[in-house]
Amino acid sequence: MDVQNIMKQRKSVRNYLDKIVSRADIEDVIRCAGAAPSAINLQPWEYVVTYGEEKDRLIRRLKKVHAMKHVSCGPGTKAPLPEKISNRSRGALKVMEPQISKLDIPFNQFIEQGSCSFYGAPVAIIVLMDKLFPKLRYLDVGLSVSYLLLAAEGKGLSTCPIGLITEYGDDIKAVLNIPEEKEVLLAIGLGYADETAPENDFRTDREPLKEILTWYE
Repeated sequence: MDVQNIMKQRKSVRNYLDKIVSRADIEDVIRCAGAAPSAINLQPWEYVVTYGEEKDRLIRRLKKVHAMKHVSCGPGTKAPLPEKISNRSRGALKVMEPQISKLDIPFNQFIEQGSCSFYGAPVAIIVLMDKLFPKLRYLDVGLSVSYLLLAAEGKGLSTCPIGLITEYGDDIKAVLNIPEEKEVLLAIGLGYADETAPENDFRTDREPLKEILTWYE
């Protein structure tokens, strides 16, 4: 499958099969992530992989701290979003909610609890960057994560980037013995999708080219 087809096929998955992902496949995916471009080849990204009992221990900690702090999912902006951008989110909710409602759980609860448990993925990947780097280097890390997501898709693996739990970065670092000088930027669930699950039975829209492209001639 060529790269463009992989891009079109990939979507975030929120229910996974109880199927082991081989260490070799995980390492291949991370190796691909490390092939991404970065400013003056700084390669500021770092990845921590956890599964099995260590992942379960992390999940227990995340659920506990979430019950106390109760961070909810949102855009993270201080000012209201422009209507055009808000409509994108509303469009996603429109296709997601009918499927999530089949689970008999409130939508926000599904997202928050799912985030804290990596949506049942057998592998959890924590994305890090050293705090000494400026925020501009987030762009480099984002490029690396994109490579990771596409490499996983190319192997028949599914993923879900999870931002909510980065609010509990200190707890993640404590459980996984991550040094204080590292910043937790993102988590990624990795595994084999349960294609029969209703929470995987939708695809969110993307804006047409005219909405994201401007020409100057």
